[in-house]
Amino acid sequence: MKLTFYDKLLAMLIVFFSIALFVLNITTSAGPARQYVNVYVDNALVMEFSIDESTEKVLTFPFGPAKEHLATLEISAGKVRMLPISRELCPRGICAHTGWITRDYQSIVCIPNRIVISFRAQKDNDIDGVTF
Repeated sequence: MKLTFYDKLLAMLIVFFSIALFVLNITTSAGPARQYVNVYVDNALVMEFSIDESTEKVLTFPFGPAKEHLATLEISAGKVRMLPISRELCPRGICAHTGWITRDYQSIVCIPNRIVISFRAQKDNDIDGVTF
């Protein structure tokens, strides 16, 4: 079975369009300039703030049954990460090992302490939808 000129041409076109679409996907998937970060503890919104590429700060928030413990978030250049919590409160420290998150589909979850940190591209309004 010998490849013809048209078989080779078709293979090259498929490779070319695959690479072109890959590059296009990378360049157009850049996140928005301003994003919103939500911090939930025990399924309740504890903190909500917006960040952009110039935001540099460290925030703490309470957690635990009586809100007696503090967790720390580091925000830098549009990225968020959770700093380690003591081993008594979070034995495996997976939340701190998650590292930096930068996109809407990423989140930091601390199961033992019921903490969830996630991104949103835009601030939610009270309106779910509009019908005309």
